[in-house]
Amino acid sequence: MRDTLIKLTVILCTLLARPTFAGHQVELHPVYNKADHHTGYAVKVMIGNPEKEFSVLLDTVTAFLWVVGPDSKHPFCHGKTTYSKVNSSTCTTLISSPQTQLHGCQSVTVCMWNDNISIDSLDEERLNFTNSPFGTLLMLQWPELEDYQQIDGVFGLSALHINDTVNGVLGFPSPYLKKTDDILQLPTIETDKIADNPIKKAIREKQLEPIITIALPSLDSYKTAVLMLGGRDDKLCDLENEKNEWLVDFGNRYDFEYLSINMGNAIFLNKFLKTYAYPDTTKPYIGVPDQFMQQIVRNLNATKNETMKKYMVDCQGSFEPFVMYTPKNIYTLGPEHFIIKHNQEDTQCELAFRSHGNIFDQTVVLGIPFFHQFCVTLEPRDGRINFAPII
Repeated sequence: MRDTLIKLTVILCTLLARPTFAGHQVELHPVYNKADHHTGYAVKVMIGNPEKEFSVLLDTVTAFLWVVGPDSKHPFCHGKTTYSKVNSSTCTTLISSPQTQLHGCQSVTVCMWNDNISIDSLDEERLNFTNSPFGTLLMLQWPELEDYQQIDGVFGLSALHINDTVNGVLGFPSPYLKKTDDILQLPTIETDKIADNPIKKAIREKQLEPIITIALPSLDSYKTAVLMLGGRDDKLCDLENEKNEWLVDFGNRYDFEYLSINMGNAIFLNKFLKTYAYPDTTKPYIGVPDQFMQQIVRNLNATKNETMKKYMVDCQGSFEPFVMYTPKNIYTLGPEHFIIKHNQEDTQCELAFRSHGNIFDQTVVLGIPFFHQFCVTLEPRDGRINFAPII
């Protein structure tokens, strides 16, 4: 009897400490490049008063929510929906200050503002983020920019586990006016809010549970891709078979340790140094160390299409799954997610793997093919990332 009571107490405490199904489902829309190849997912957000709708790319490796502004001169900005402070009655920023985030070969500089932001959920409830931070684009360096001409900006979700200054971000927070009982207070500058965003602010102010689920079923399943804010998704994710990993203590990304990867007899492991993997919703491929990439290219007799800068294989070939081992778990990704047939009549299929970084980089980037098999749930304040099979 005593043992039963102890078990029930543990279960109850776990349920109370870890909300399972609460949250708001937000629809994600597939993004395609000029060749009609799938490259990412976008969120629809409304900013300002009167509201303007922006289609912003879901991004788990950068921190800003940014859109195009009236002073954005980059060629990417031509024909885009723009935000202007002077046209919004709810903007509280006095003087915008620029902030820059660097990530690999990508950098973005934005002017930061505070305004009302809202997102429509699938349960027909509107999520309102009052007086929330976002940026308008000043400068942009993005090697893969051509793949994202459909979007108006980026919805950054990185660094939710960072309580103060975000690594790789330069700049100062903008002063803004606080309003209490319709009374404007003196300008406020909060130095720990560099690279802030609406989701991070809502979590910090306890308006949103610190749980974010990204569920991206494969496109041929005809299921709606979902970003769940503040909870887990029990409709798209097999939570009974969920596995978790501990986030490492450095960086803005959601890095966790892996021990080795393999595909058939192609194997990579480092017996002397720790190696890390992280999820990236903006990459339509799995990024792997160059040594491993060369092995699978030889094994599959893959050839590089210089126009598309992708490796191609015979669609009728035989393919082994991609397997990643961590200190606690094993993740197996089926070839149906990384052998991509873009047109029905094609005989050559894309091998959705690429060498990541330079020849010394041993990081694994878990891009969209991985998301098509596994839901990813972030628990940033607990330092944990979870993976559950897509139902």
